[in-house]
Amino acid sequence: MILEKVPFPDDPTPTDAPPSYDTLPPNPGSSTFSLDGKVNPYLQSYPQSPEASGSAESSTTPISPRGRPKGSKSWFPFGQAARTAREVKATVQGLIRDLVKLENPSSMAILQSCSEACAAHGLELSSILQEKTIEGHTPLYWAIIKRPPEPPTAHDRDVLTSMLALAEPLSSTTLSEIRLACLVASDQTLFQRLRRSPAFAPLSGSDQMILEASVPPDDVVVEDVPGDEGAFAVHFRFVKFQTRMRVSKEVKIEYIARGRIWSLSFFVNGSRTWRSGKTLEKGAWVACMALLEHSPPTWIDSRLIIDDPRCSTNSPFTRMPQPEFSPPTSPRGQFKPTISLRMKSGTEQLSPPSAAHWPPSEILVPLQESLMGNSLQYE
Repeated sequence: MILEKVPFPDDPTPTDAPPSYDTLPPNPGSSTFSLDGKVNPYLQSYPQSPEASGSAESSTTPISPRGRPKGSKSWFPFGQAARTAREVKATVQGLIRDLVKLENPSSMAILQSCSEACAAHGLELSSILQEKTIEGHTPLYWAIIKRPPEPPTAHDRDVLTSMLALAEPLSSTTLSEIRLACLVASDQTLFQRLRRSPAFAPLSGSDQMILEASVPPDDVVVEDVPGDEGAFAVHFRFVKFQTRMRVSKEVKIEYIARGRIWSLSFFVNGSRTWRSGKTLEKGAWVACMALLEHSPPTWIDSRLIIDDPRCSTNSPFTRMPQPEFSPPTSPRGQFKPTISLRMKSGTEQLSPPSAAHWPPSEILVPLQESLMGNSLQYE
């Protein structure tokens, strides 16, 4: 039998007193946090509630100076602010290695997170991208080697393009690595594309004034001769060639052909000199052919042909947009005769520059060896 408790007359306990602590329901979340508000390290193995995990993610998401858009995520783990610069650098190097190893549609977001993390810890992403940390080479080298054969669309940026933008300014060692990678991949198209970037092939100040551009606008097309493993033809077109020769004193192109990197330049000789077996008069316009680094030595017998641009019907540039300026014409309006100069290696093979081989190996031909070639500088 249950009897209702009757309070004593002198009982000090009020009738509306709160329940005792023994009767309160347990708080499931109170045991997961210590008194100072930090997560108890011994209870981190338990899953947190969606609210708790969501707040933790938002509090550690790196924020760019312009603000990160809502819904984006960081590629760095929780507690980034407490990580040392050495740990962040190791993480960035690992992420970049994965990017060049396997194609990732989130490459832009990953590189952006790497850039923000480096900036927050006093690191330079441009230096990390130029360090030889992947099998003895830079990430840029492997990005070229692993580049897909199909180029990206005009509205898309591949990993290489994004890395190059973040790696500027490029050191001479990095430029050498880029040339080597293009040579190994035999990617003349990419090599010419890089040549049109200020970081890879900057124009001189005078050329920038003449051309009203910051990158070389000259065109280069290489064609292998069918049936001959060593022969090739190079079609090139210089914009405002004569004006640049008179003002800047030099015009130069580089290209990849038959497993080598070649250089063809035209320069104005400053003083009467003896160079590479040739006597060069002061003020002479000279054509120079040379091999660049990473190229094996070779014998070469070639012919430099300069056509009137109006009659180059067999040139691949006939399908390209023609320059806005009009080429000079002869007094009678006739096509100018073709200029032909032989460029042939001498008693030794043509070799790339090296400390052990000085003066550099090169083939020099003054344009004055051809009557029409000599007239170019006086038109």
